[in-house]
Amino acid sequence: MRSDRNAGSGGRRALLRALGSAGAAWLAGPALAQGGAATVITDDLGRSVEVTLPLKRVVVFNRYTTEFIRAIGAMPAVVGVDFDGSKYPDYWPGVTPGMLAGSGQSSLNYEAIVGMQADAVFMPRNSDWKKAAEVLKPFGIPVIIVTGWDLLKHEWNVTLLGRLFYQPERAARLNAFYRHWRDTLRSRLQGVTPKRVYFEEVGNYKTVLQGSGWHDMIETGGGVNVFGDIQLAGGISPRGNVQNFEVDPEEVQARRPDAVIKLQPGQYLPHPRAFSADLLGKLAARPGLQGTPALRRGQIYHLSYYLASGCSKITGALQIAQWLHPERMAGIDPQAVMGTWLKDFQGVAAQRGYWYSLASVKGQA
Repeated sequence: MRSDRNAGSGGRRALLRALGSAGAAWLAGPALAQGGAATVITDDLGRSVEVTLPLKRVVVFNRYTTEFIRAIGAMPAVVGVDFDGSKYPDYWPGVTPGMLAGSGQSSLNYEAIVGMQADAVFMPRNSDWKKAAEVLKPFGIPVIIVTGWDLLKHEWNVTLLGRLFYQPERAARLNAFYRHWRDTLRSRLQGVTPKRVYFEEVGNYKTVLQGSGWHDMIETGGGVNVFGDIQLAGGISPRGNVQNFEVDPEEVQARRPDAVIKLQPGQYLPHPRAFSADLLGKLAARPGLQGTPALRRGQIYHLSYYLASGCSKITGALQIAQWLHPERMAGIDPQAVMGTWLKDFQGVAAQRGYWYSLASVKGQA
């Protein structure tokens, strides 16, 4: 039996002592828990990780991965998450404040994780996973890297989760849903001329670069990221990272986007029309957008995280394709696809109203 199962308060005190000592020398991790099949798996980063299958108690950092686990029917195994489920009761029924294991994927509550007696901790590759793996090793808690936001690795990630939770059939069903819409996009958009897209994160003038899942979503939807040429030496710059990079208003204007897409914080219930109207009105009034093809043609959009990020962002790619290439997307309703993701894979009611255009809030469409 793993030593941390019986360590109780002594184990937690040991953890606190270790965290308080910057020069702590970590001991080899204890043996894996008995009662399952000890297996070495390969994670998102190619790391070999020893786990006991099936996983029965896990802590998950990053909502995308939590959604995957729920989609394959393994949510009962989740004992810890990085968000307060009580703030989103309609979307996360059963996720209680007592399951909070940190305030984000780079701010972990290690004492809470040890107390949850986790079999494993899931983290994406852009998190503080190296520190987590080091801190949790003495307690026999492996860290597994699964990057659920990666549109291009959806099938790989879901297949791995199906193996880890002994849910291969449900994982295959989820992958079939994703693959159908990915292949539909490839077929419908074959030969199109990509449209130039300025994609803005929640913060003003915060865009995305190559290496971001948002960048891949734009390209999959038949667009070209107007800032996709920027390369960050070493992966980090004083102006941000690939997920959230600060740009100058004049540079946005100079790159002449055909469409502007503004992302807003995710919430299961759609944003009120008045909120979107105010946001889009202010966006269109920016000096940095004056004279751009996007503004002249009214191709200014507000997109909720929920539609943007459904099923590794495949729903977001469908919506972008509909905006950029409507002639190729006839008969496809991205919000209906999102409804299937919500109802059939997340077990919650379908919603609509996850986006607005500048034209629609002005009553022109």
